Amino acid sequence: MAAVIEFQRVTKIYRRLFSEEQLAALSDVSFEMESGHVCAFLGPNGAGKTTSISMLMGFFFPTSGQIRVFGRPPGDLAAKEQIGFLPENFAFHKFLTAPKLLRFHLQLAGRNPGGADTLIAGLLAKVKLNGYENLKIGRYSRGMVQRIGIAQALLCDPQLLVLDEPTSGLDPAGRREVLHLLAELKAEGKTIFLSSHILPEVEQIADHVVIINRGKMVRAGNLRDLLASGGQVEILADRVPDELRQSALRGASIEPAQNGLRVLIDGSRKREAVEALWAAGCDVIAMNPQRSTLEELFLKEVDQPGGAR
Repeated sequence: MAAVIEFQRVTKIYRRLFSEEQLAALSDVSFEMESGHVCAFLGPNGAGKTTSISMLMGFFFPTSGQIRVFGRPPGDLAAKEQIGFLPENFAFHKFLTAPKLLRFHLQLAGRNPGGADTLIAGLLAKVKLNGYENLKIGRYSRGMVQRIGIAQALLCDPQLLVLDEPTSGLDPAGRREVLHLLAELKAEGKTIFLSSHILPEVEQIADHVVIINRGKMVRAGNLRDLLASGGQVEILADRVPDELRQSALRGASIEPAQNGLRVLIDGSRKREAVEALWAAGCDVIAMNPQRSTLEELFLKEVDQPGGAR
């Protein structure tokens, strides 16, 4: 399956005017995103996320390397027709109502379908703004503004949604509404590339993750695989002899469980631990990998010294 988004060794260097000073905002970044997936593009402030998204949208160009969207250069009209974009900091005309705003954006996109009223009504229902058709945007709550922003991104039925902090500034109820909407779009087969700092919510919806730090990519891959790798293993046993606590299970966390004892040990030592328990005559009831969280993975990666992997 052809990649929807491709970054191939992309570097972006900013140069100060009338100065030789240079700043590498992005350095040798490469990744791909397939159709129908949700990719979380993560990094601390200043990591290069906004620069990457701006180049993806064709607002400016990489210093070196190549970016492709649907196999085409960013900014290509045929590619842009398939993209819906919601920037982090956006503002709409406060004197417009939602239907007038969406009709205006349809005209900006060069489209004026005969069923525009039906299309707009359907989008307002999708983002749960039906019933507010006569309310001016200046009187919207932050969550309502965010939802009308997503509606305009969906106007031309794009195959790819690029969302920069789609839940920024929302209260928990507003974030839940937006997250539910993104889950519905994912179920419809939309490809979603999103940046967010609210990692527990990202973990609920993302299939893939790309983490950048100080302009370099530090981790990328299938989210489930990344969270399952390198963690601890839970071993449930009926008992643990004292001698094993000082040998094969040294350093492991051992605590009472419903049917015996729960042993938490590094995944690299699981075989040694299970074999030692069996040799001591213990019953091993179960063995389960312990899944880390996206937040734990993120903090581990960005807290390490720089260097792409």
